[in-house]
Amino acid sequence: MFIEERHQQIFELLQEIGRVEVIELSKIFKLSEDSIRRDLRLMEEKGLVKRTYGGAILPDKVNQSAKYKERKELNIEVKSLLAELAVTLIKNDDTIWLDGSSTIAMMVPLLNKVYGLTVITNSISIASDVMNCTDCKLFMIGGMVDRISTNTSGIESLKIIQQLTVDKVFIGPCGISPEWGLSDNSLDEAEIKKTIIEAGREVFILADSSKFGQRSLARITLLQPEYTLITDQNLSQEMRQELQALVQKGLRIITGKIPEI
Repeated sequence: MFIEERHQQIFELLQEIGRVEVIELSKIFKLSEDSIRRDLRLMEEKGLVKRTYGGAILPDKVNQSAKYKERKELNIEVKSLLAELAVTLIKNDDTIWLDGSSTIAMMVPLLNKVYGLTVITNSISIASDVMNCTDCKLFMIGGMVDRISTNTSGIESLKIIQQLTVDKVFIGPCGISPEWGLSDNSLDEAEIKKTIIEAGREVFILADSSKFGQRSLARITLLQPEYTLITDQNLSQEMRQELQALVQKGLRIITGKIPEI
């Protein structure tokens, strides 16, 4: 496992349970306690955790801005892999929705491989990056801007999205569960994602294997057989079995191998 992947999983454990212990992390990742302490020190330097005696907690002022900026630095190999797989599914002249997640953001530099795209997003950060694409039309969804996430949301955003039909929707949920479905940490974002999914002819869900089996605060929607999941090769056999009923009805699971460095 790459160090970025380990830091990502430690951070997600913190979000779920609020506190982690060095001893327990050592058992989970099969590493020495000194190695885990070193991980927590590096994460603290990035503002992701606050170290305590014997472990770590979330900082007093953890916010979505820190999450977005820091997560762009974490798990880069996996995110790049998922982005590359996703872009191969885009055709010339498609109209696509790009979700405001750090995984989806990795797709943007690759869009120059496709011609005549129309990109729609509610993410100011992603919209800014799309401006560098040489052959993309950009449609930015208006509404109330969240200064932390840099995404727009609210009734104004939803009204616009409800009038759209797009060829392909690419979203990055915080959690995926066969029973609970797709979920997000933000109620507003969950509603945006739900609405754009309903507007998409095809729906592609990008998530690394650690997101499977997780439930976040707000449900977006249940998993549907017509969706396509894009993940890495570390998706467990147990999770594959839980998804088998949906696979038999048409759910696609695309996996790629993380390159060794």
